[in-house]
Amino acid sequence: MSSKCARLFKTLLISGLFISIASVSVAAKKPAKPAEPPAEKAEPPYTRLEALLSIINPHEQVDDEGHVLWRSCLVCHPVVPDIRRKISIKDVQVRYADEDFNRVCRACHTVRIHPASEGISVTMSSMKAPDHLVVPSKSHYMSMRLTKKEIPMEMPLDPANGKIVCVTCHNPHERGLLPGRADWGGDSSTRLRTMGLDICQYCHRK
Repeated sequence: MSSKCARLFKTLLISGLFISIASVSVAAKKPAKPAEPPAEKAEPPYTRLEALLSIINPHEQVDDEGHVLWRSCLVCHPVVPDIRRKISIKDVQVRYADEDFNRVCRACHTVRIHPASEGISVTMSSMKAPDHLVVPSKSHYMSMRLTKKEIPMEMPLDPANGKIVCVTCHNPHERGLLPGRADWGGDSSTRLRTMGLDICQYCHRK
C-alpha cells in the first residue's frame, strides 16, 4: 500500500472514531423517553361491605373458640385490663375519660345526648325525655341499688362524678368475657343491660 493510501486510510479511521464518540455523547444527553401514563385504576379486590367488616369491632372480644381478642380491648382502653381479678369501672383506664367518659363511645356511635337529645325519638307520656347523662337523684340511685340486688347485673356510673354514662345502660363487653354481674346483657339487643326487661324500671319504679 502506497504512503498516500495509508494516510487516507488513517484519516478515515480517525474521522470515524470521532463520529462514533460524538454519537455516543449526543445519545447520552438525549432526554429520556417520557413515562407511559398509568394504567386505568383497577377495582379493589373487595367490596365496600367486606372492607367495613374487616375493621376491628371493639365489641367483638371473644372468638368462636372462646379465646379473648386482646387487641379489641385497646380500642377503648389504653392498657389491657386484667380480667383475671375482680375489677370495677374504677379500676380500669378508659380513653378520653378525663375529658368526657362518653367520648370513647361517641367516637363510633355518633349520637347526641342519649336518650334525651334532639333527633332521638324517646318519649315519656308524650313528653320528650330529659337529659339522662346526669348524676341520678337520691331516689333514682336507691332504685338502681335495689335493682342490682334483684338482678345479677352492674349499672356503673362515671367514677369521676357519679353521672350516668353510656355504659350504665349498655354493656360494651361481649358475653363470656367478664364473669358474674359484668356479663349480664352482653349479648342482648343493642347490648342493653336489661336483657329484654323494661330499662326504665331500673331507675323509675312505679
